[in-house]
Amino acid sequence: MQEDLIIRYLAGETSTEEEKQLQVWKAQHVENEKHFHELKKAFELSTAHVTQRSKEEIVVDVDQEWKKFVNTIEKKETPIRTLNPENPSRPWLRIAAVLLLLIVSGFVINYFVFRNADIQFQTADNVLSVSLPDGSKVTLNKHSELSYGSTFGETNRTVSLKGEAFFEVEKDPLKPFVIHINNAEVEVLGTSFNVQGYTVRKEIEVTVQTGLVKFSIPEANKEVRLEAGQKGIYSKATNDLKSGANQDINFLAWNTLKLVFVENDLQSVIETLNKTYQTNIKLPATISASCVVTVTFDHQSLESVMNVLKNTLNLEYRIKGNQIEIISAGC
Repeated sequence: MQEDLIIRYLAGETSTEEEKQLQVWKAQHVENEKHFHELKKAFELSTAHVTQRSKEEIVVDVDQEWKKFVNTIEKKETPIRTLNPENPSRPWLRIAAVLLLLIVSGFVINYFVFRNADIQFQTADNVLSVSLPDGSKVTLNKHSELSYGSTFGETNRTVSLKGEAFFEVEKDPLKPFVIHINNAEVEVLGTSFNVQGYTVRKEIEVTVQTGLVKFSIPEANKEVRLEAGQKGIYSKATNDLKSGANQDINFLAWNTLKLVFVENDLQSVIETLNKTYQTNIKLPATISASCVVTVTFDHQSLESVMNVLKNTLNLEYRIKGNQIEIISAGC
């Protein structure tokens, strides 16, 4: 993928077909996505710099820069062919030399910008699968963000997370995989697990599917080790960190879109639906806790799920904007 297409895209000069072509290219390999974000970072920095100086007059004195260029070259021991800078018929030589210096300088600046830029992945109302340079895989839930340094995998494997994600980590005993989320830290060697720590929620949860992880709060000097089938919960309010067996078989439903309910009361079903679909279903206290649900959903929309519950429990509900309010239940 040529850089000029990326630059034209960032400048808003690409056609719909070219944008589709760029999206396909980005999805083909993680290095493509990484290269795109590096160019985007440099573009944003350069745009900010130009904006800052938009009210200033930017002038390049070609004659002065040419003299600097000649003086620099003459200091070198390597023989060169002398060019006459005063030749009016060849002014383009001086301009080309100045541009060359600017390009080389820009390359050095961009190199260090690229080397120091973080790679970021963000989701809105979508779920995103990301392949990391070390072969590990991360699935980001809605409204989440994953970031890591451009040197990830070289000396360390450290990432930062906001929101929720499921990790499938490649084993590397020499480089532990570390996740920073709020003021908590999760360290693994090779395993699969789910981390949930949306800032709007009062708890951070780590649920292990396979392997072993260390879940710690460095500031509080607390840590727990979690094996497959266990969950660790950190309460932001009480600064309490605890662990135990994971009783929630639907903890990965947001990723797998498979929900299993076996004689679950309606309140817990609603709570699971809200977490899975990130919706806002309200259940009034007047509805009896005796309403139980035994049903399995597999890749079904929220609308389909609500229709099944409506027919099964004789529910009545109404929709107000992004909120679903249950009015009554025939159980």
